[in-house]
Parts: sequence; structure tokens; C-alpha cells
Amino acid sequence: MSVPPVGDDTVRRAVAALREGAPVAIPLPSPMPYTITGTEAAAVNGAKGRPADQPVGLTVTDIDAVAPYLDVAEEVLPMMRWLGESERVSLLAPVRPDEPRWLRPATLDGMLFFTAMPWIPEFAGILAEFGHLYMSSANLTGSPPTTTAAETRAAFGDRLLVVDGDRLRDGTRPHGSTTMVRVNSHGELAVARSGINNAAFGNDPAAYATDLAKRWNAHADTSL
Repeated sequence: MSVPPVGDDTVRRAVAALREGAPVAIPLPSPMPYTITGTEAAAVNGAKGRPADQPVGLTVTDIDAVAPYLDVAEEVLPMMRWLGESERVSLLAPVRPDEPRWLRPATLDGMLFFTAMPWIPEFAGILAEFGHLYMSSANLTGSPPTTTAAETRAAFGDRLLVVDGDRLRDGTRPHGSTTMVRVNSHGELAVARSGINNAAFGNDPAAYATDLAKRWNAHADTSL
């Protein structure tokens, strides 16, 4: 498939492909990578060369989409919203046992892996069309995530539609997979997987988690 530039027609093509069950490569805002996105987790895994039933990430338009199913205290939800929307980290949070079926591909051992970060505005209509999609970084298993349209096309060839959002991203910055932050029922934070968000903290992910907690407390205090 081609690598179309940004435009309304590109969004329509991406939505049409997703409706047909095909995976689509879509970039997240800098400093995140390109992603493989689909309406079916098996399609995302298939594009990456992984087992069809391997857990994948979930991306939602807003944390409100998953909040009723999270097994966290009510007062933890504003922090999780801030982590997703402002810090743009991926979240790993306990989920209630009565979760709906659409959460299950992103759930492992009672923990839901999801993002609620804003998309690039020009592509936000794609996610809005579905409300939620399954997602993983754009790379074949064992390879680093792709960060440009050309890298993504080179990795996946003609097997899927690649949406070119390079001009909407900051090519001068390092890019990489998101940091995954674990949130327990009481709102305690820990880094479950290091990524681009905590790169400045080197080999000390605990320091990043502590920094997040401090900055959230300061933010919450000023919001009162």
C-alpha cells in the first residue's frame, strides 16, 4: 500500500481499512513512535509477526471509556487522566473481574494496558470513529519501533496502509516507545516498562515514578 500524506482523504482511507479489519500504521505525537493500530487485536499481532492471542495495548478517546471497569479508588482517576493526557505515558492498572469483552485483549493477570493520550489532531477523527482501538508500536518482533513513515514502510512493505504524519511531528527529538506506568488501586506509581518518557532518568525508573508523583501532587494542589 502507499504512504499517503496528511489530509481528509487519508483519514477516510484509514477508517475504511480499519472497518475492514485491516491494521493501519498511525503515528502518535512526538516523542512517541509510529503504531500498528486495528479494530482487532489479532490483526495488530499478525502484522507484527506475533501470536494472535498475545496481549496488546488499548487506546481510548478518553479515560472515561475505561474508568467504570478499573479497580482503583475514585480519587485515583484524576491522576490517571493527568498521566495519560499531560504526561502521555501508557498505563497499567487493575481491572474489575467483570470487564467487558473488548478489554480482554489488553488485559493480563488482572491488569489493563492502555493509553488515553491525545492523538495528533489531524488523526483524532480516526480514533473518534471507533472510541477504542488496539495498538502496539510499529515494529516487527525483535526490532526497534519505527519513528518515521519511511521506516515504517520499510519494515512492513505493502502489507498495510501507512499514514504519513512526519510533518506533524518534531523530527529533531529522540523518539521511542512510551513508558508504561503501573498504578495500583491506591494510586501508588511504579515504572513497569521504561521508555522515552523516562529516558532523562537513565537507569533509575524509580526516580521517574517518584518525580511523577511529586508533580501530580503539585498539580493537584494548584487545581483546588
